[in-house]
Amino acid sequence: MFACFCVPKQIPLPPYPSVSAEPYQGAGILFLEGPVALAGIQKHRQVLKGAVEPHLSGFGGRKEPQDIDWVHTAFRETIEELFGVEDVSVTLIQQLRTAVPYRASFKTGEYWVLQSTFEDLKTLLLIASRHIQSSLYSKMPRTLEELITRRAPQTGSEIGALALIPVTSPYIDTNFTEDLRKATV
Repeated sequence: MFACFCVPKQIPLPPYPSVSAEPYQGAGILFLEGPVALAGIQKHRQVLKGAVEPHLSGFGGRKEPQDIDWVHTAFRETIEELFGVEDVSVTLIQQLRTAVPYRASFKTGEYWVLQSTFEDLKTLLLIASRHIQSSLYSKMPRTLEELITRRAPQTGSEIGALALIPVTSPYIDTNFTEDLRKATV
């Protein structure tokens, strides 16, 4: 008798796109898996012209002069918003580019969006924990659950609480909205 232990062939993911001369204004990362995505509440700054109400948002932002390309911008902005840090090192960005696989991206106007999974987020958390210390966490998170539940946003945090949200726009029951309002007063 012979036993065959076969390892399924894995299809390699495509590399990150080469640096494009195409202009862009900003970039971010959309962490998405199945019917849910990771979002943050931008509650401490004016998000929309004339509005200061909290808004759910993804992670990303404007291109900075030191950014190499839109992928650099996407990783830098995501690290800044998830951890409330500034001056994200090029070494950290390069390690993320190497370890977090390129899956897909799209461009909306002048803004690039890199799509990633929650497993990719876990890789990002592990690598980031070796390079930075965040004042938003007493201990750097290593899982999605820790990222969401152990977060302690400060008054000046760009992103407040984090949440998993449905990908489709849900109708929120008015009674539930009222319950939430009362519970947070």
